[in-house]
Amino acid sequence: MDQTIRRRAFLAVYLIAMLLASLFLLRWTLAPGEMVRIDDREAVMRRKTFVPLTGLVVRDPCWPDMEVTDGVALYALGQQINAIPRAGGQFPGEAPGKMTGELSFANGTKAPFSVGTVLTIGDTVYYTPEAQEELEEIRAVIAGYLYNLPSLGSFFQPDHQAVLSDGEGSLALSPEAMEQLRQAILAGELVEDFEGVSPQEGGRLPRYTIQVRSPEGLDEVRLAVYANESIQVYDAYAPSQPMVFCFGAELVPLCQGLLEGA
Repeated sequence: MDQTIRRRAFLAVYLIAMLLASLFLLRWTLAPGEMVRIDDREAVMRRKTFVPLTGLVVRDPCWPDMEVTDGVALYALGQQINAIPRAGGQFPGEAPGKMTGELSFANGTKAPFSVGTVLTIGDTVYYTPEAQEELEEIRAVIAGYLYNLPSLGSFFQPDHQAVLSDGEGSLALSPEAMEQLRQAILAGELVEDFEGVSPQEGGRLPRYTIQVRSPEGLDEVRLAVYANESIQVYDAYAPSQPMVFCFGAELVPLCQGLLEGA
């Protein structure tokens, strides 16, 4: 009898202890969270609300506008942009070669943008010295939508003017010759990494140059065609004539045939 009472007493104490422990854990779990103050302004900027991109239009004074609607590409670009903090204090001035256009967001708003040394969206500037590589990558991604072989091919239309030269003679290209060049360009392949490529590497000069002008006679693009089938494309209308991309294509025999048949 005493053993039964002791057993019941032990069970009662055990149940009371477990009940108290459960109440303590429940109260601790439901307790209000601790408030954390973030003094790092850059960390605050990185926590700004992210609104996904739904559209991108890249604009250029000479090249045709390009519109991007690929949801996967736009989401990835938006994530890259969101990683750049807003600029605080001073930031560097713009260097030549910045990309401009318009961004569309999922909340229905639109804003002009430019990206080069810094990123500007509307009236807001995004920059930190630590984000230079990220800014260069964003610019490269956007430049890839504008500077490509289909866009270059659009200059070789009958209403444009093109002159082929080998340094000794030149030829104004007919619409048929321009179409041949356009097809050869579209069949080419981009050179992904052209940074540091010299237009006269090793003292070599281009074997042929092709100057394209607008229907009004304004310089648009210039192609430097080398003997190894490497072609460098320049913005001929820009004062510094920056190289915008390189590609490989079988233009040497085509250019040679056009000049010999003139």
